[in-house]
Amino acid sequence: MSFSEKVKIEAKKKAGFRCVICQEPFVEVHHIIPQKEGGEDTINNAAPLCSRCHDLYGDNPSKRKQIRQMRDHWYEVMEKRNTGKLSDLNPIRPDHERINALRDKSIAIQHTVFAEENFQTAARMLYKLIYTAQQKFPNQKRILYLDIEGHRNNAGGYDRDMLELQKEFMLDFLLPYLSVAHLPLCSVENTKLQENELFEDLAIFAEDE
Repeated sequence: MSFSEKVKIEAKKKAGFRCVICQEPFVEVHHIIPQKEGGEDTINNAAPLCSRCHDLYGDNPSKRKQIRQMRDHWYEVMEKRNTGKLSDLNPIRPDHERINALRDKSIAIQHTVFAEENFQTAARMLYKLIYTAQQKFPNQKRILYLDIEGHRNNAGGYDRDMLELQKEFMLDFLLPYLSVAHLPLCSVENTKLQENELFEDLAIFAEDE
């Protein structure tokens, strides 16, 4: 069997009828885990891909986790657009950097900061994710996809904690340990060689300590 038309349409709608890797239009729904390996015909195992990304990465078992992570990240982006959390005037442009992330054996790191988390909690978690990625995949390029839920002020911008997390902690401190960082405020590429020497523990002190 293959995906039902209902599952295909649902997956395509969740992706905005775009490839979940490069955001090109004209997609077909791909099994992340192939049917011959027991992959189910369910929405959880479905990933809308353009023909190029399907041919390049669809049959590569080592890319399945990253394809799933990129799919989930793109679904979240499209959900925010559809609910008005992102400007409908922002065009969707193909992102070939995400293709290169798979081609160059980069490590995709995705993290969501939830409303109940403060700066210290989020900063420690982000550092731990990067440290763990270095331990498991030494010296490979790391690309971070960061999302933030809540943490808005009365003017609609980010609160102090999340501004500090993105502008000071991410850009000033963590970016050297990444190749690219996709943040809600901006996407930034590290123009220097990625640093890979990280300490296991990160000490963060509150301002009044």
